[in-house]
Amino acid sequence: MKNNRINYLLLLLMLLSPIKLLAQSGHRVLVVIAHPDDESILSVTLYKLAKEQHTTVDLFVITNGEGGYKYSTLAEQYYGCKLTTAADAKKRLPAIRKKELREAGKVIGITNYYFADQPDSHYTLNEHESLDTSWQVAKVKKRLHDILVRNHYDDVFCLLPEADTHGGHKAATLLALDAVAALPANQRPLIFGAALRDKTDNARTFNGLGTYQLTRTDNPLPSFVIDRTVSFSYQNRINYKIIANWELAAHKSQGATQMTINDGDLEEFWSFSINNTDKKVEADTLFARLCQSPYKTKVSSAPINSLAYKQ
Repeated sequence: MKNNRINYLLLLLMLLSPIKLLAQSGHRVLVVIAHPDDESILSVTLYKLAKEQHTTVDLFVITNGEGGYKYSTLAEQYYGCKLTTAADAKKRLPAIRKKELREAGKVIGITNYYFADQPDSHYTLNEHESLDTSWQVAKVKKRLHDILVRNHYDDVFCLLPEADTHGGHKAATLLALDAVAALPANQRPLIFGAALRDKTDNARTFNGLGTYQLTRTDNPLPSFVIDRTVSFSYQNRINYKIIANWELAAHKSQGATQMTINDGDLEEFWSFSINNTDKKVEADTLFARLCQSPYKTKVSSAPINSLAYKQ
């Protein structure tokens, strides 16, 4: 009886150990963004990291997002308060948007949230309005530096700083690049810029933003791509767009953003030239794993009530 009990315990430990190893894989990722909902651009990648690869994924959000109030008409009904004026948004939207972000984070598996609580004044293409006027840049840089040093991230993700994108997005990426560059070379995480594209769109190229040397990339074409349209489950009828839609749906105060539900087929990533070439093989390995799907395809077979499984 005693031997049987010991054998049972050993078997239980053997079964549990792979789960423990996965849960404690140690890989850590930080996403640096300007607004709550910017993470939606790479939501499937973050889901695959957190849920499928058991990676710790944290968000660093620079602004409160109160500037996104103009299309909150339906959200006023949902939340039972006024949101569509600048004064009402400044008073109520920061708390609402943080709550929405945490709900979105439950879908994709976010572990920690870091809020810099900077103002989100208005839409602009000029990154200098955030960097030179709106944000307390020195304070944000210090907070970001401290988080990077304390948590020892392997990778940092931000949005691709294209010339025609929101100035706040570009400013957030510039601060992320500055923070990574300020670390000792042997302690820097790899840093990537993300963009979303439909398969029917022309291929996107990016070499860098203006005179900002840190935004130079290894290649004008994306180094890595995550396909949201990879299909699985019964008769391959579902794909990862479901995750993207669930995540985006949490941001109910952002009416115009809600209109983009189901948009975007490919999450594309550019490797910045600042990255340590010795560590790039790690990125190749990581994205190779992310391109795999752990879900099986189910196909019907006779009799109808039985299911055959295939990889």
